[in-house]
Amino acid sequence: MAKYEQVLVLEVASAKDKNADTEGGKYRRDTPWLVEAFRQKGVKSEVLFITKNDTAESLIQKHPKTAFLGRVNPMDYEEISLDEYLKVLHGLKKAGVLLGPDAEHMDRLGSKMILYELKDTSMGVDGVLLHHYECMKKNDGEIDRIIPVNGPPRVLKMLRGSTGLGVWKLENTEGDKILFTDAYTQNSEVIERKDVIPKFLAVCQEDAISMPFLPLIKDGEFRFLMSRHALLEIVHKKPVDASAFTATLRSGAVYTTYDPKVHTKMADAVVQWSHDIKNVLKIDDVPYWWSVDCIEEEVKEMKPTDIPSCNPGRRLVLSEINCSCLGLVADTSAEAKAKGMKFAQMIADIVLA
Repeated sequence: MAKYEQVLVLEVASAKDKNADTEGGKYRRDTPWLVEAFRQKGVKSEVLFITKNDTAESLIQKHPKTAFLGRVNPMDYEEISLDEYLKVLHGLKKAGVLLGPDAEHMDRLGSKMILYELKDTSMGVDGVLLHHYECMKKNDGEIDRIIPVNGPPRVLKMLRGSTGLGVWKLENTEGDKILFTDAYTQNSEVIERKDVIPKFLAVCQEDAISMPFLPLIKDGEFRFLMSRHALLEIVHKKPVDASAFTATLRSGAVYTTYDPKVHTKMADAVVQWSHDIKNVLKIDDVPYWWSVDCIEEEVKEMKPTDIPSCNPGRRLVLSEINCSCLGLVADTSAEAKAKGMKFAQMIADIVLA
């Protein structure tokens, strides 16, 4: 802590993620918690709204003995573009004054491509395929790689997006038709096989991945909330009904908190996996705040390398990593503020260590 006298939490003024309960409704819900947590650690802290006029060099010159923590949802804004923001993060990291997020983490871990990169790890699943945009645009047989004729259901995912956007469940039906279900809208439609890719590319113009549909999504998804390698909380997200294949608050999922100290075997295995992926991905560290989302898969015999679920006979399979600008708490309960403040204090301890 002696290295820094101040921590500035970076936001963008025009971002749409502000919370009405913050002062003047100007900040993200969790930003004041982080500012307060840093102050409780004996470090001055404020919020700084950045613009395209800010560079890493100008920020460091204007704010000596200061560390910076970004809380900006990565996208283009009127005040600053995504490329400009990432350039600031790169410069702050190079100067050794960035507490997070690392732009590389946002680019690699925050993309669905990570499911392909980690398919051979203990949390991977067989059958994850990469589909290049140029191949999909030709629409000349790529659909048969995405979902073979008469094959079991699969899921097609765009590399970016949240709350189910660009995530489609595909099922073969009678004739040359496919039933697709949109995780974002929860709507289903039967379309011609040849029309699947053009319809998908109308939503996303980039590479995509496909993977087997994991039927145990009906029983929910586990979210492991982590600060670097410290597991702070486990959240089980139960879909609103058995037909749903997404478990977001937006889709009506029910969230239940699990204590890592109770489910130690599962928790310890996930923490170890968080260390192992650094070697696989050849990265120096993992995010200061991130979530590892997992779906269960039934197994006849658990391998020593499998990540065990807390439910017997099931292992955990990676479904997503969130690290671009993950909120500290998702629920709106009366206890949320106290929980968010507790997490903010833990994060402050870890990033200042």
